[in-house]
Amino acid sequence: MGWNLPARADLTSPCLACSVSQARTMAGRHTSHTMEHKLLKAVATGDADLLAQALGIWPTATAEQGDVDQSCCLKGVTAEGSSVLHIAASRGHLKLVVMICTHDISLIKSRNNQLDTPLICAARAGHADVVDYLVRAASAMQEPERSVLRAWNSGGATAMHEAVRNGYTPVLQKLMSSDSGLATMVDDKGVSPLYLAVVSNRPDMVGILIGKSSDGVRSPASYAGPDGKTALHAAVYIGKEMSESLRRWEPTLAEKVDIDGRTALHYAVLTGETGLVELLLDNSSAAYIPDNDGLFPVHVAAIAGKASVTRMLMEMCLNCDELLDNKQRNVLHCAVEYGRLMVVWYICRNPKFTRLLNAGDCEGNTPLHLAVKHGNAIIISCLMMNTRVNLSIINHGGSTPLDVAFNKSTRDYSLSWLSSTSITMCLQACNAYTSRFLNRADKRFLEDKEESSVYTNVSQSILCISVLIAAGSFAAAFTPPGGYIADGEDAGMPLLKEYAEFSSYVAANSMSFYCSTFATCLLVHDSLTNRRRRRYLSLSAGLVFLAVVGMVLTFLVVTTDLTLDSGNSWDDLIFSITVGVFVFLLMFGRVIFVLSILAIPICWRLPMQLWRGNHLHFWQDILKVIAAAIFLVYVSLGFLMTVFSVLEVVLAFFFVEIENVTPSSIEFCSWHGCVIQHGDLIALYPS
Repeated sequence: MGWNLPARADLTSPCLACSVSQARTMAGRHTSHTMEHKLLKAVATGDADLLAQALGIWPTATAEQGDVDQSCCLKGVTAEGSSVLHIAASRGHLKLVVMICTHDISLIKSRNNQLDTPLICAARAGHADVVDYLVRAASAMQEPERSVLRAWNSGGATAMHEAVRNGYTPVLQKLMSSDSGLATMVDDKGVSPLYLAVVSNRPDMVGILIGKSSDGVRSPASYAGPDGKTALHAAVYIGKEMSESLRRWEPTLAEKVDIDGRTALHYAVLTGETGLVELLLDNSSAAYIPDNDGLFPVHVAAIAGKASVTRMLMEMCLNCDELLDNKQRNVLHCAVEYGRLMVVWYICRNPKFTRLLNAGDCEGNTPLHLAVKHGNAIIISCLMMNTRVNLSIINHGGSTPLDVAFNKSTRDYSLSWLSSTSITMCLQACNAYTSRFLNRADKRFLEDKEESSVYTNVSQSILCISVLIAAGSFAAAFTPPGGYIADGEDAGMPLLKEYAEFSSYVAANSMSFYCSTFATCLLVHDSLTNRRRRRYLSLSAGLVFLAVVGMVLTFLVVTTDLTLDSGNSWDDLIFSITVGVFVFLLMFGRVIFVLSILAIPICWRLPMQLWRGNHLHFWQDILKVIAAAIFLVYVSLGFLMTVFSVLEVVLAFFFVEIENVTPSSIEFCSWHGCVIQHGDLIALYPS
């Protein structure tokens, strides 16, 4: 049978709370189907005549029979606990709803296994006429009308929740005009109808919920959402117009925080929309509310890399540069730690934020310490180009940025040590100093004991790779492409030995074999100490990398050079350029990029120091600047030449001159762009 529970506002006694708990436990379970088939068919199909016959109110039926049938039929339920009124209301059969309520008005309070009332079912289905009748019928009952209108189901949703969730504006209008207090109720997750309307991007529903009543009374709607969020928290992701309407309705929403301590402005900065941020900044106090991690909106904007929003916040809130999070980080610390170049560039180029450049966090780390720690060459270059950045500040651990770079380079086990070493060289070239109070020897000894297991795992991984490459290269040396000559004077010699490309195959395979073998020998030397082990691991990683490059070259030579048509010069040219660029970028691209980026502050910072009269290392600094400038020039020229060469090949490939042939002849050709013409047939090789 159905459940008869009051509205949530009536839950006051312990016994009643217990019954509600039991009802929710039972929710979702099936019950015995006790509804007569004729009655179920009538309400399911909307057949009023069949319902009248089932209820005993057919003209030919006696009054006595009608009374008996009415008392027997209307109390039946389906397996889901739904009464006849539930089914009629959910299917929008208004005439049947009127007939049922006329004979048994108490069914209006009945609930199914999900604790849905007929009103909730009608609102969920969007039948405004049925909702209107049920609301009027509830007002005629002896019990308070609110106990029916504000009834909730097993999920804590009211009829208004269901109307908003399913997007039925007429139903919402009727419910709001009947009982505006419905807008104050939240479901089990703390979600109000207004929050649902906002996340559904329904401005019309939002207007109904927050609009004034006909007599000018302000709407009492709740703005609550899940996890302590408000409707304004959700509106910032929808757009400026909806946020503006909510803020006009309730100006204090801008200062409300969720369970993480974040205001709507914290989320607005993530969208990057300056107009929306400016709207919320009308109440400037929102910019000074930190979240549970101590992050202010300006910190969140910097972490997200929203440079325009960060600039707006720092211009409109003049002391944003003084705000620190729980780790004592300022906005520049956050931008550097998350690699947000545009934010770092804006702060470094603005003289107003000079005090941020050398500020320390809770560990005494400056932005340069953090940039070196994360190995971000672009951020390091951007910071070092500002001559106000102190390159030799000591943190609480007694380390300068150069110490951090040195420690990072000595702890890398693979090719990443090239980038770390480049950063170390750049700092040294710019006259950065190490800490005289840091005993690196003792520190290395402690780290050696802690990292022994790490070295073992890394060495085993590299050893497996090097052994596989050595085995493959050894096998390739005795199985050359094309096989061997069977007889004659050159019997037993490779068949393709006369090809120039065969020498490339032998050289590439030899490089792969020797590099992998040497790396294997280094890794199996177990008597090395941890300090030497670190160096040999880095060397072994580099050798394995070269061995892999050799394998790639061997594969390309075998599959391309030794199988191409010797008369096809275009294929050879394209192949040579492609392989050359690929191998060059694979081996040296990252290193050259890092060196180029780090050469820029050398060319900028040292001349500025010399201009200001810092002549401590005059001639050394002059040579450093010249060397860095020459390197940048050569890198720029090499890049431009590579681009022009590739473009030239592409243009020549697609715009090759087409040869003219006589219609009466057939000429065989094998180069791209060659035309074969015979009669009316014209073909373009290699189609």
